[in-house]
Amino acid sequence: MPRKKKSNLWLATLIFVVALGSGFFVFKFRKQIERGLSDFTRKAPPFTEALKFEHVFSNNPEGILGIDVSEYQGKINFPGLQLQLQNRRIEFVVIRATMGKDGLDARFSRNWEGFRPLPVRRGAYHYYRPNENSTLQAQNFIKTAKLSSGDMIPVLDIEKHSTIQSKDKLREGLKNWLQIVEAHYGVKPMIYTGDRFFWEVLHDHGFDEYPIWVANYNQIVEPETEDWTIWQFSEKGSLPGIGEKIDLNVLEGGKERLEGLLIR
Repeated sequence: MPRKKKSNLWLATLIFVVALGSGFFVFKFRKQIERGLSDFTRKAPPFTEALKFEHVFSNNPEGILGIDVSEYQGKINFPGLQLQLQNRRIEFVVIRATMGKDGLDARFSRNWEGFRPLPVRRGAYHYYRPNENSTLQAQNFIKTAKLSSGDMIPVLDIEKHSTIQSKDKLREGLKNWLQIVEAHYGVKPMIYTGDRFFWEVLHDHGFDEYPIWVANYNQIVEPETEDWTIWQFSEKGSLPGIGEKIDLNVLEGGKERLEGLLIR
């Protein structure tokens, strides 16, 4: 019996030493990993807006830079407006005209006229309110946005679900708006939306035939939406002459693609 106790004591001591050593090894290994990750974090440059801009256009070398503005950008200093970012010229601007059945952007007229003499293509968009009558919304846009030859095709901005009707009814309203506006201007409008909304509501429901302008600000190579025409890749752009942050967009396909989005 005494011999067995001694053997058990020796075994317990051995297990304790091994466990202690293993714990020390794990602790040291973990600290090395943490130190390595910390060093990597310190060495890796932050993914700034400037780097995002460079990333987007390195993957879309023929892409054309554009911006969109509304009353949220405040009063634009047109004489001091710089139409260039990181050696890329801004070649198009889309201006909010209307919202819902009777909303008017407070600065649409000023912005529309302010960009007229500048070397950019102008366009106008309507912010769709999913709980309001689609025909009245189309009429509101048509009455306000006097688009003509050389302007960009009209844009329908749809971002939110309806709280009073089904997705099918919402789709009917969107199609009604698009058909009324197309009949008036003689061109197929463009649809602006987010990646998730496109897949949840629009995809495979008769909207894929329209040019798609998709918003996705994540650190990605390109949006999940297939066959996009314009990608709004940032909402934090900064431009001399505009006091507030602006949205930045890349139109793929070069000047020929931009020409294809103009009213004849």
